Amino acid sequence: MNVAIVGGGLAGCALAFALNKAGAQPVVYEAGPSLACGASGNPAGLYNPRFTAERTPESDYYTAAFSLALQTFKSLQRIDWNPCGALHLINDEKKSRRYDLTVQSWGWDSEQMRIVGMDEASEIAGVDIQFDALYLKQSGSVSPEKLCEAFMKDVDFHLNAPVESLDELDADIIILACGPAVKTFLPELPIGTVRGQITSVKSSQASEDLKCAICYGGYFSPALDGIHIVGSTFQRWLDHDEVIDQDDYDNLQKLANNVPGMEQGLEIVGRRASMRATSRDHFPIVGAAPGMEHVYISAAHGSHGILSALMAA
Repeated sequence: MNVAIVGGGLAGCALAFALNKAGAQPVVYEAGPSLACGASGNPAGLYNPRFTAERTPESDYYTAAFSLALQTFKSLQRIDWNPCGALHLINDEKKSRRYDLTVQSWGWDSEQMRIVGMDEASEIAGVDIQFDALYLKQSGSVSPEKLCEAFMKDVDFHLNAPVESLDELDADIIILACGPAVKTFLPELPIGTVRGQITSVKSSQASEDLKCAICYGGYFSPALDGIHIVGSTFQRWLDHDEVIDQDDYDNLQKLANNVPGMEQGLEIVGRRASMRATSRDHFPIVGAAPGMEHVYISAAHGSHGILSALMAA
């Protein structure tokens, strides 16, 4: 089966990986000059399920996606995978109620998901944590950019290859995995964009002891080659990917508000902004394209694309 995949980010590359393993012949068409040149091109990204208070079909999707990702990462090389664990700080009453219900209703083994007090959180993190937290032992980080490269091993792809009409593709099946650009072909889909900017900082004496990822409405990753990632802004009202100096300040300020003192001595060495595609209910849009034969969709993966794009594939 010949499959044309429109889009060379996480969604498209994960599709190519899964289809290639299944014996199909995928070909990826990427409009940009490289794979993962959009929101999937960040140097490091955290992988965590999207938490819900109750167990739902959506939470089951992310639970399965989390398990699938762990199995897949073990089989790949040079993706900067760091299964260091993640602490999701309980920094308001809403999270306290939701995370308690998540642990109760999702039914994960307590070794893999549990609420920890601030003392245990500090021991896990290797730095002082002043909140209780939801702890996921096998969460961590991976390079989305390198993950895309690994997915595309032995797969044919074309760069600088924008698709203006699906009629120009000679394939048995076409899959639209091009983020917000899916609306070029299906304008009625409820897909919007969210701008996010991450900040890369050189580790300091205070931060170099960090052993796990910390999430608090933003996130702070353990250092890789002496560099932490601080993220991310969440701006629905902006429609560009130019970097903004104020966003770096906001990222560091949010870190300071949740892990006081951790921001001291951090030197900004890089930043990157991109547009993520999301849906109104924050759940990916996956499956047969409405009103179109032999056309499918994998889009709107938002900030959980590392997990959900692979599960969608």
